[in-house]
Amino acid sequence: MKRTFSIFNPYCQCGHPSHEVVQNWVMRYGLYQLEKPPERRDDWIFILDHSIEFGKKQCLLILGVPLEKFRQNRCKLRHKDMTVLATDIIESATGQSVKNSLIKVAKKTGFPIQIVSDGGNNILNGCRDFIKLKAPEQIIRQTYDVTHKTALILKHQLKKDEIWQTFCQKISVSKKCLIHTELGYLAPPKPRDKSRWQNLDMYVKWAEMILNQNTQTLSSTGIEKFEDKLSWLVDYKADIKEWRTMLELLQITKHEIKSNGLSNKTLHKIKNAINKLKISGLRLNTMKAQTIEYIEHECQDIDGVYCGCSDIIESIFGKYKNFSGKSPMKEIGRAILTIPAFTSSINYREVKLAMETISAQAVSKWQKDNIGQSLFSKRKEAFKLKKGKTV
Repeated sequence: MKRTFSIFNPYCQCGHPSHEVVQNWVMRYGLYQLEKPPERRDDWIFILDHSIEFGKKQCLLILGVPLEKFRQNRCKLRHKDMTVLATDIIESATGQSVKNSLIKVAKKTGFPIQIVSDGGNNILNGCRDFIKLKAPEQIIRQTYDVTHKTALILKHQLKKDEIWQTFCQKISVSKKCLIHTELGYLAPPKPRDKSRWQNLDMYVKWAEMILNQNTQTLSSTGIEKFEDKLSWLVDYKADIKEWRTMLELLQITKHEIKSNGLSNKTLHKIKNAINKLKISGLRLNTMKAQTIEYIEHECQDIDGVYCGCSDIIESIFGKYKNFSGKSPMKEIGRAILTIPAFTSSINYREVKLAMETISAQAVSKWQKDNIGQSLFSKRKEAFKLKKGKTV
């Protein structure tokens, strides 16, 4: 942005702002959007989650979108569709802290018609306690996000599975053996930082590719290396086939809910699609039963189409981390104010009003009241060198 301003410098002859000034503009606009009173209505959908980086601080982000807009968009949500209702910075995420945040938001928006979350215990408990405060005639649907729920179903099947654990270990060994050889392009993918069972999709794709690999194009040494380091996959053919069916079963569920939301048609559609799969064995039938049970619970007494996915909040946190990653230390800091900035529809009038009403001092005060002293500031104090006396 600084470079963009420099292009116009010869024409306006007023100099161009430094990157610190530009950052302050973004923070001021973000604080303006955060403090702007949301519309009071009876069809808000709340989507919430915690984000944590370095240190003890966490951010409880509460996003809102009217059910009317969700249905108008045919169940597709974009960043600009969301209203940032709260960015509460806390050190201990508990059910009580979640409840308090929801109460604070509801005073401005009214009670929501639905709350969508990842099913974490603190969020789940806080939402349940909050829902108890509503009037008897009000209905608030508490929805378990389909992405996290299907991942949990998969976790229950694989976390303690010895075959899966051994498979992952062999993949790790194969990667080390192949990465610096002529077969480096066939090396398995790098696992994610999270639990290994969450790498199932990428590992299964790789294993299927290797099992279908045409080795005739390889050199004699390449064929020998291939047989030596990758032939072990043949022993897992049956398991790989079962894992593929697991993924297809869960993908059917995720695709339907993410594409069409939750409704009284969801269960029928998913059952029909799952019945086309070759489901056999105790584990696959258990997963099928757990999936159907989840859909039945979420669609119980449902009227109309509702949101069943919180991917939008994960996407927003991902974009926020692109900003926070430029900070000296990855911590929950004032970069949180970029979230209400990039989720809003920016126009000239709004920017002008924000710059006129929110000062840099207001941003500093918000940071002091909500975040306190940053880790980087503490680090500078801790490693500050005292000037010694010259001899």
